[in-house]
Amino acid sequence: MARLQHAGRRAARQPLDRYRARQLFTQLIVLSLFVVLTVIAIYPMIWVVTNSLKSDVDLFEQTWAFPKEPRWQNYERAWQFGIGRYIINSVIVTAASVVGTAIISTMAAYALARYRFRGQTFLLFFILGGLMLAPQVTLIPLFRTLVKLGIYNTYLALILPYIAFGIPFSTFLIRAYVMGLPRELEEAAFIDGAGPWGVFLRVIVPLSRPVIASAMVIEAMRAWNEFMFALTFIESDKLRTLTIGISAFQSTLRAEYTVVMAGLAIAAIPMILVFLIAQGQLIRGLTAGSLKG
Repeated sequence: MARLQHAGRRAARQPLDRYRARQLFTQLIVLSLFVVLTVIAIYPMIWVVTNSLKSDVDLFEQTWAFPKEPRWQNYERAWQFGIGRYIINSVIVTAASVVGTAIISTMAAYALARYRFRGQTFLLFFILGGLMLAPQVTLIPLFRTLVKLGIYNTYLALILPYIAFGIPFSTFLIRAYVMGLPRELEEAAFIDGAGPWGVFLRVIVPLSRPVIASAMVIEAMRAWNEFMFALTFIESDKLRTLTIGISAFQSTLRAEYTVVMAGLAIAAIPMILVFLIAQGQLIRGLTAGSLKG
């Protein structure tokens, strides 16, 4: 009798053991995949940083080795060649475009999610239609418009197009989040005497901070790395953004490869810091927006 009971317990335990083994095997595969992707993503940056601290001779003779004596003067030389000015220009353009996009998109998303008015559907599809418009198509019309407005070769020549192309996706993302917010909170605010602007500023904006932060980070990365508009709409070297400045920087220092790598490392620092600071809000906002939409 005892043998039969023991055999029955073993038979019942076998499916559970197989399930646990499959689950463990799946977790190991996923973990291994993440490790491989992490190495692929991080290694190029590590390679650039380590080689930026070498001399040009060590770069070619010991490409894969760590620097024996770090040459911090490479970073000082890169900064003296104007990389700092390009970073400042990119910060100004990116910050202005991110703030402008966030303000306009948040107001548009709230109006489209909560109010009912004639032409609402048309306005929604008109805004979202910007997602299907390639920036290359608008290059010549934008160039002529900026020249007529007298803002060609100024910061506004980049800020305004960046805002215009950032509004569609940001509005789509924030609207999906706002539609999932409980209306009872807004009704309570109206009962307490708040007007539409009071509800928007004191209820909707605070509750939507995660998705607004996500939209701002995405827009910052897009504006920071944009190349085509920055190349076409800016002529002055004093106003060049980082993407164009790096090209000129590389042309000037063709033979000084380690100094160029130092400049590339400096150029990557601002966006890395932004992502590290805002990664919690970014993940939370994107996840909530996708689920509530």
